[in-house]
Amino acid sequence: MNGARIKKLFSEVKRPEYFFWGAFVLVCLLFLFPESGVLAEPEVQIAAVRRGGRANSFAEVSLEAKAAAVLDARTGRILFERNAREVLPLASLTKIMTAFAALRHAPETTLIPISDESLREEGDTGLISGDEWLLRDLLKITLLESSNDGAHAVAETVGALAGGFSSREDGRTFFISEMNHAAAALSLRTLSFRNETGLDMSQTVSGGYGSARDAAELFSISLAAHPKIFEPTRFDAAVLAGNGRGGIDARNTNQETGKFPLLIASKTGYTDLAGGNLALAFDAGFNRPIIIVVLGSSYEGRFADAEKLVWATLAYLAQAR
Repeated sequence: MNGARIKKLFSEVKRPEYFFWGAFVLVCLLFLFPESGVLAEPEVQIAAVRRGGRANSFAEVSLEAKAAAVLDARTGRILFERNAREVLPLASLTKIMTAFAALRHAPETTLIPISDESLREEGDTGLISGDEWLLRDLLKITLLESSNDGAHAVAETVGALAGGFSSREDGRTFFISEMNHAAAALSLRTLSFRNETGLDMSQTVSGGYGSARDAAELFSISLAAHPKIFEPTRFDAAVLAGNGRGGIDARNTNQETGKFPLLIASKTGYTDLAGGNLALAFDAGFNRPIIIVVLGSSYEGRFADAEKLVWATLAYLAQAR
């Protein structure tokens, strides 16, 4: 079976458990027949070259992104990096820290009211003023739909509770400072946040900054600590229910989930300053979570970049056996 047919077969499969066995078969083929060129498709631009007796499947990966990192979450080892220490705008990858910081300061069953102020944020994800959401459910919609309304509501309420403020705005200011404290506590020194959404604050200032390497570390830590919060981001859509006037049919801002084998979680980001960003986690087999982050790509290019890195990673791990 040639590489094109294998990749076409995987792209048509939607259920994650099927992806596992498909990826397992692919890894076995690569291990048994390392010279067969199973992944050597021109459009993917992945080529293997020999270095010290081992094929380097990342050597000729062509990316639109300004920076990228591939992290083996099990070992903590960086498998691939390109400008991975360069500090760039994070856009909505910022919301990964929003979720992490919120659950650091409040139980997941905390009730979060939707305020008029939060609904003034850019974008409309169907939240209604006066409704209340459990923190865990509001974080799910915030991550899945990249809801700026949801992120703002979380920040002002959790911040007010954690800091003992009566003012929502004071609570929000406190929460953003706690996002930065969390980054420092995790030794993720390139991460810095000016707001909880990642939205550009002006034509020159972004709401969040960081390197691809530190963004990958944050995603890995957040997934390990709160896997259920990120679980809906495996899928194209989910129905999430609030405590007010019913649920929301939420659509993932990553509509390319079917392209990624054994997807565990994903988070998109896009602003004028940042360009296209994407963080995703997939299981390379037998509980081997891999984190991929691309920063500074284009709106569509971020998905193509990540897909190339997924296949290059699978080839690299097979060749390294």
